[in-house]
Amino acid sequence: MGLTPMMRQYQEVKAAHQDALLMFRLGDFYELFFEDAVTASRELDITLTGRDAGEAGRIPMCGVPYHAVEQYLERLIDRGYRVAICEQVEDPKAAKGLVQREVVRIVTPGTALSKDTDHRFLAALVASSSSFGLAFVDVGTGEVLMGEADGGACADQLRLFAPIEIVVEKGAPAPNWLAAYSAQTEVLITERTNGGNRLIEEQYGVSSVSALGLAEQSDATKALALALTYIDETQKMKLRHLQDPAPLFEQTHLALNQTAIHHLELTATARDGQKKGSLLGLIDATVTAAGGRLLRSWLERPLCREADIVRRHDAVGYFVDDLILREEVRESLRGVHDLARLVARFAFGSGNPRDLLSLAHSLIKGQAVIDTLSVTEPPELLASLIDDLPDLLGLAATIEASIVDEPPVQTREGGIFRSGVDSELDRLRELQTSGRTWLRDLEQRERERTGIKSLKIGYNKVFGYYIEVSKANLGSVPEEYERRQTLTGAERFILPELKAREAEILSAEERAMAKEAELFQSFRDKVLAARTEIQTFADALAQIDVLQSLAHVASERRFVRPEIRGDVGIEIVGGRHPVVEELAKGQFVPNDTHLAPGDHIIVLTGPNMGGKSTYMRQTAIIVMLAQMGSFVPAESAVIGVVDQIFARIGAADDLGRGQSTFMVEMIELAQILRQSTGRSLVLLDEIGRGTSTYDGLSIAEAVLEELASRSEQPLTMFATHYHELIGFSERFPSVRNYSMAVEETADGITFLHTVVTRPSDKSYGIQVAKLAGLPPHVVERAQTLLAARESQSQASAMAAATSEVRESSLDSVSPAVTPVVAQASVQTPATATAPDAPALALFEGPYRAFVERVAAENLLAMTPLDAMNRLNELIEKARELLSWETSS
Repeated sequence: MGLTPMMRQYQEVKAAHQDALLMFRLGDFYELFFEDAVTASRELDITLTGRDAGEAGRIPMCGVPYHAVEQYLERLIDRGYRVAICEQVEDPKAAKGLVQREVVRIVTPGTALSKDTDHRFLAALVASSSSFGLAFVDVGTGEVLMGEADGGACADQLRLFAPIEIVVEKGAPAPNWLAAYSAQTEVLITERTNGGNRLIEEQYGVSSVSALGLAEQSDATKALALALTYIDETQKMKLRHLQDPAPLFEQTHLALNQTAIHHLELTATARDGQKKGSLLGLIDATVTAAGGRLLRSWLERPLCREADIVRRHDAVGYFVDDLILREEVRESLRGVHDLARLVARFAFGSGNPRDLLSLAHSLIKGQAVIDTLSVTEPPELLASLIDDLPDLLGLAATIEASIVDEPPVQTREGGIFRSGVDSELDRLRELQTSGRTWLRDLEQRERERTGIKSLKIGYNKVFGYYIEVSKANLGSVPEEYERRQTLTGAERFILPELKAREAEILSAEERAMAKEAELFQSFRDKVLAARTEIQTFADALAQIDVLQSLAHVASERRFVRPEIRGDVGIEIVGGRHPVVEELAKGQFVPNDTHLAPGDHIIVLTGPNMGGKSTYMRQTAIIVMLAQMGSFVPAESAVIGVVDQIFARIGAADDLGRGQSTFMVEMIELAQILRQSTGRSLVLLDEIGRGTSTYDGLSIAEAVLEELASRSEQPLTMFATHYHELIGFSERFPSVRNYSMAVEETADGITFLHTVVTRPSDKSYGIQVAKLAGLPPHVVERAQTLLAARESQSQASAMAAATSEVRESSLDSVSPAVTPVVAQASVQTPATATAPDAPALALFEGPYRAFVERVAAENLLAMTPLDAMNRLNELIEKARELLSWETSS
C-alpha cells in the first residue's frame, strides 16, 4: 500500500507498540490514526476526522492539543489503555525531510501521573521455590515498599494496596491465586524480563544493593529490580524522585487483611464502595492531600508496638489540649499543596510554571506550621518531626522572587519570569517591546499615508508580518506594497522595511522564549536537587496534618485517650461505633466489652437487628483506632496490644472466583483458624449459616471448641443464632454468654441495643419479620409452623433420650431397677408420679440418689444440646454405679 512518507513513519512506530494507543506529535497536536483514532474518538468523546494517506485514501484521524494531553491521558488510562507518546526529537527547522520522531514514554495504568490524592501503586511479583518477592511503587509520590513472604501474605498485601498494575517476570510461573486476583480486580498483569540489581544501583546511585540494606539475591530485591525494569522500559528515563525502599512486611504493624478492612468498612462502605459512610470518611479531618493519604495508610496499617502507639497518643493529646494552636496549624496547612506529587511532576518533566509557584508557596506555608510548633514544647513525636528539618525557605524565596504572580501554564508561552531575574532576558524583552512599538508606529504611519483607516498589520507562520487591506480600499494601495495573499474580502501585502525588521523582532521573541525555557529548566533542576529534602519536609507536614486531624475529630466527637498495655486483654467502658452513632443522631446506646485471658470468648446471641454485628465491629474499631494512634469513642478503654484482627461478618459471594457465600465464609474461616494467635482479635458472625442446620451447627460447634481449647486462645466474639452453643459456658470456663437485650410486649418487641451478660432465650426471627412488614397471614402461618416444629423437636428429644438410656446403660442394671429409671427419664417433675414404696425400698444409698436425680430432670426446658449433655452425664453416672456394685 502506497502511504505518504509521514504515514509510513507512523506505521513503523506503531508496529513496535501494538499493545498501546499511539499519540503521534504533529505540530501543536498529538494525532491518532486508523483503529487507534476510532478508539480514542469513542473513549474521549472527540470528533473523528480523516486524513489523506496517499494510495490508502482517506484514513480515520483524531487529535488532542499537546498542552492538554495529560487530562486526555488520564481518561484513557482510567479505562485500562496504554498510550505510547511519540514526540518530535529534532528541531523541525533543522530537519532534512521528515522530522525524526521517537516514543519517549509509554503511559500505563501503573505509571500514570494521576490527579487523584490517593496512592496509585504499581506492583511487581517474583516467585521462587520457597517464597514470593513483592514490591510496590507509586510513581506519583515516589513511595517504594518491598518485602518477601508466603503466597497468602503476598495476596493479602495485594488486596490491601490494590495496585492498578502488576508486573510478573516473563516466563516465570505465576501462582494460581494471582490470576484469580487479577480477574476479580481488573488489574493489568504485564510480563517483563528482570533487569537485575544493576537497575537498582543506577536508580539510587550506589555501588551495591547492600548499601541500601538489601540482600543481593533475595526475592524482595528481585521484585524491586523487576519494578524498576518496567518503569525504565516504559518511561525511558530514570525517575529521580523515587524514595529509598521501605520494608513491606514489618512486625511493627498490626496485620489487617483486606477481608477485615471490607467487613469493618474501614475505608469504603460494603454497600457501594464509597468513602462516605466508612470509618475513614468519618475521621478524615485532614486539610492536605498528603495528610489524607497518610491517614488512610495509618488506618489500614495500625501499630503494634506499645511505645510507638503511646508517642502518637501524646501528640494527639497535645493538639486536643490546645484548640488555638490546633486551629493555627490547620489554617497554615490549608495552603500546602501536594509536595510529593509536585516533585514527581518535575521528575517526569511535566511540571509547569504554576507548579513551581505552588511548590514555593507550599514550602513557605509549611514552614509557618513548623514555626508555630517550635515556639511551644511539643511531645516527643512532634519534636522529632520538626527538629533538624531542611531549610527550604531559600529555595522558596528564590522561586517567589523570580516567577510572576500569575504565570502561564505552558513554558513555551513565555512571560514566566519577573524583570531583573536575568539581564539577557531583559535585553531580549526590550527588543521585543521596541519591536512591537515600531510595528504600532508603522501601522499608524501607513494609515495616515494611504488614507486607509482599516489598514492593519498582522502575523502568521507562513508569511510572517504583513499589511492587510480590504478590497474596497485596494485603489489606495501604494506601488511599493508587494502582494502576498488574496483573501475573500482583503489582500495582504509586505513592505521591504517591514520584512527587514521582521527578522529582528521574531529573533528577539524566539530567543526570549528559549531563554525563559532555559531558566525554567534551571529551576526544575534546583527542585530535583532538593527532592530528598522536600520529601522529608512533606512527610513531616503530612504526619502533623494527620495528628491534628485525629485531635480535631477527638474533640468534636468526644473520643477519649485509651490506655495501652503490653499484656493481653480489652476493657472498654461505654464503647460506641462512631459511624453508627453519627447516623443515630444521639440515639446510640453505648456498651461495655471485657475480654481477657481465661475470659476470652464471648458467645453473643440475640435477634437480627438487635445490634450484634454493630457491637462486634465497634470493639474492633476501637482497638484499631487506639493502635493507629487515635483517641477512641468510649468513656474509657484499656487496650492490650493486638497483633492481628480477623473479621468474618456478613455474607458475600465471590463470583469472580466462582465461589458461593458459604465457600467464601469457609475460606476466610480457615485462614482465621490457621493464622490467629493468642494476641489476635477474632470476630465471627453466624458461622455455618450457609448450609443445612445440622451441618452449620456442627461447624459452628467445632470452631468454637477449637478456639476455646487452644493453648494460645485468641480474644473472640462469636455471634450466633444457634442457641445450642450457649452451653459452652459450662464446658469451658473461658466462654461467657452475652446477648442483645430485647423488650417483649403484647404488641411486639423493642430492640434495646444493650449488651447483657446472659444468653438470649430465643431468636425472635418471626417478630423481626413482622417488624419488617411481612403480611400478617404469613407471620401467623410461620408462628403455627414454629410451634409445631418445636413440639416435634421436644418429642423427638425425649424419645431419643429414652431410647439412649435403655440401649446404652440401663439394660445392664438389675431388672428391678429398669422400669423405675425408664419411667423417670421421660416424665417431668410436674407430671411424674412417685413409685410405690416397695419399689423405692429396692434402692438405698447411691441408687436412690441416682433415681431422684433422673426424676428431677425437665426435658421440656432443655435445648437438644442440653438434653444430650445431660443424658451423657446420667449414662456416666449409671456406669459408675454398676462399677461400684460389681466391686462391692
